[in-house]
Amino acid sequence: SPEPVEPGTHQIEVVFSNVQSETGMIWASLCTKDQHAKLGQEPCEKNARVDAKDGATMTFADVPSGIYVISAYHDDNANEALDFDTRGIPFEPTGNSGNAKGFFGPPSFDQMKFRLSGSGETPAKRISIKLGRVGMP
Repeated sequence: SPEPVEPGTHQIEVVFSNVQSETGMIWASLCTKDQHAKLGQEPCEKNARVDAKDGATMTFADVPSGIYVISAYHDDNANEALDFDTRGIPFEPTGNSGNAKGFFGPPSFDQMKFRLSGSGETPAKRISIKLGRVGMP
């Protein structure tokens, strides 16, 4: 059963750490559970990008109350895609809300989820995401 959603909109500030170079862009998607289940087939409703640098910040505005995840990657070669090796392992650094890491695949929605709740004048939430290559700190 779906979890209850409270009225109100929110602003999410995402701060990226462990960015190893200033080439390319950092791309991120803010997803609901249903959108996350379709990643790779359909984009999430809210997507953003920011110039790559350690401490880079991006904002998702006017986000309704609910439960979300954020997935991000550093597009080092600026080809607007996450690149993979022949085994399906990302070449480029990735990160997720909750700094969740997957084991033989991406982390689950439940490992990454966070709640936006409450009402009022656009409450703000700050999310920190540490980027890294699979199998590296």
